[in-house]
Amino acid sequence: MLTLSPENLNTASQPSANPLIEHPGQVRTSEGELIPHVPRQTATTAEATSNFNFRLLFCGFHVHGSLSNNVATFSQEDRKQLYQRSVEIDNEIEQARDKMRKTYKILLLGGPESGKSTIFKQMRILHLDGFSELDFLNFRFLVQANLVEAVEQLLIGAEKCEIPIDDDENLRKHVSYFKAYKRQVQRNEIEITYELSKSIEAIYRSTFIQRMIMRRDEIELLDSALYFLNDIDRISAPEYRANEQDVLRARAPTSGINEIEFPFKEYILRMVDVGGQRSEQRKWIHCFDNVNGILFIAEISAYNMKIDDGDEILKVSGNGKMKSEMNRLKYSMRLFKRIFNNRCFGKKTAMILFLNKIDIFREKLKKTSISVCFKDYKGPQGFDQSASYIQERFTRLVGSEIQRERPVYCHFTNATDTRNIDRVIESCVETVFKTSMEKVGFI
Repeated sequence: MLTLSPENLNTASQPSANPLIEHPGQVRTSEGELIPHVPRQTATTAEATSNFNFRLLFCGFHVHGSLSNNVATFSQEDRKQLYQRSVEIDNEIEQARDKMRKTYKILLLGGPESGKSTIFKQMRILHLDGFSELDFLNFRFLVQANLVEAVEQLLIGAEKCEIPIDDDENLRKHVSYFKAYKRQVQRNEIEITYELSKSIEAIYRSTFIQRMIMRRDEIELLDSALYFLNDIDRISAPEYRANEQDVLRARAPTSGINEIEFPFKEYILRMVDVGGQRSEQRKWIHCFDNVNGILFIAEISAYNMKIDDGDEILKVSGNGKMKSEMNRLKYSMRLFKRIFNNRCFGKKTAMILFLNKIDIFREKLKKTSISVCFKDYKGPQGFDQSASYIQERFTRLVGSEIQRERPVYCHFTNATDTRNIDRVIESCVETVFKTSMEKVGFI
């Protein structure tokens, strides 16, 4: 029988210190047989004892004798099994370390409805298995709920903008039917029936709603509203299942923290999506550890829109309260400034800005200049000049010292365009990798 103790581990790599070790890599038992020996780095007695006892217990060996005096006696067969399991554990630890060295964590941050979750979905399409048939069937209900929500937003907007309903008794019946349905069901219970689809279609085709659509920049309306409304026959059909573009455009507020991990070339990317609502932003700090890249998504098309900033103010008249509002793009700028100037991100963190929804931005510029948001802007109303100006306003928010440590990399994106996102993400990953390597002196 061979008697081992944690003290043997301290000197196992020194043959002269242990009389049982006669040949490198082997040890002689009390019966005279040579068996494999695992050399270990020198450790303190406390560390060796802890490691030794842990491995014995972890491997499930029955130890003869007592561990109270840090000495264990067990059979030669047990010793061989312990050696094999010890090697397996070392290999598993090394594999885990190797995976950690190759894994890059990218954090998606931004305000509500900026497009973070759409980019998250794109990663699933591009680098994982995409969406299953069951996913497409389940998204049917979210898409139909978005369609109903869009009609409700248009009706509320028409009242707000004082656009009178058409003088059409049949249309009034459809509006009444729609409002009654909306009062009776919860959002997660919506399913478009034949009767409801006919009411939605009549409302959408009406003159007063078409006038409201022409003024849609003045109200809160889902980005995907017209996409879904223009396809109401397909979406309301009994056999409807969502397609990939429907899934990308479907809108549901992100709650909590969502993660996906996928291989990208020789790396492993771990992408973390955190909700953008004000109530969710307090969770951001819990994701800041070991981050290799920050991907901040800002809605460039929101330059003429408002958002509730969460602060309550008194009305000028009356004792009621209302929510204060601010420009939505400037709200994103405020978040961006807070994140990108945060000292908890080290020099190895790549800072990347996505100015998203450029397709909507182009359309809005045909009617409205960015001067409604930036009073000092005197340039032309074209895309290139307007986009460059907004990019400059964002980068100007980052302190010069921090800019020297970690410059801001900016991209103009359309999150629903898979090919655009594929190209941009590849560039971003290279930026993350290069930044991480440069700061530790590998490049």
